[in-house]
Amino acid sequence: MPAQIEFTLTRPEEEHAALLASIEAFGEEQALPAALRYRLGLVVDELVSNCIDHGTRPGQDTTIKVCVKNRDYEVVIEINDNGPAFDPSTHPISPCPQSGPVHIGGMGLCLVHNLVSSIVYSRLKSSNHIRVAIAKKSQEQECNSTK
Repeated sequence: MPAQIEFTLTRPEEEHAALLASIEAFGEEQALPAALRYRLGLVVDELVSNCIDHGTRPGQDTTIKVCVKNRDYEVVIEINDNGPAFDPSTHPISPCPQSGPVHIGGMGLCLVHNLVSSIVYSRLKSSNHIRVAIAKKSQEQECNSTK
């Protein structure tokens, strides 16, 4: 059975940093290489930040559940949130600039798509479910607009 960590954010903006610290500690406990722990942290941070920035509504309770599983050949991240429907697997990806200044915003999904080996989205009742996998043997790819 793969090792895993589960984390539920009921006050996402306040608990986001604690989630990331727990993910890093899990990676260290599992003896994941530093590069893989870095990719894992970036992917979780980007996806959870999107849930917080685009899925929270004033006056509504927001819950984000994160589960990370360390498997033989990959690390799997599952994120469930009760925000509005949003499919990051089909959302248009902003092309990375070839030169000049990089503008804040819109690059997170490009980063995620280039760091994971798969991304699957489903909407069940009133919840988003995102499942991404990071292959342990993968190397970072250049950010490009072909994905």
